[in-house]
Amino acid sequence: MQSTLVCYDIADPKRLRKVASICEDFGYRKQKSVFLVRLSATDTVRLRSRLYEAIDLTHDQVLFIPVCVACLAKIEALGQPTDPPAATDIVMVV
Repeated sequence: MQSTLVCYDIADPKRLRKVASICEDFGYRKQKSVFLVRLSATDTVRLRSRLYEAIDLTHDQVLFIPVCVACLAKIEALGQPTDPPAATDIVMVV
């Protein structure tokens, strides 16, 4: 499974809620517009497909940033703390 940060900037509040809901199905919210997801190749395709259908390609943006295991262990937070990712984290997709 590949760990990825999914970050988005969505122009419309209705689409924003839809994108957040989709991301919640696949991963864990780290910040308001940032999710950490751990996905198989199949789930990666499913997530991208659902997001592609939900956004306006001319006004919105979704970034997929791969994160290696060593990098996950080095995540730091200033201000509000973030929960460190656990190797045993699982993602349930409904």
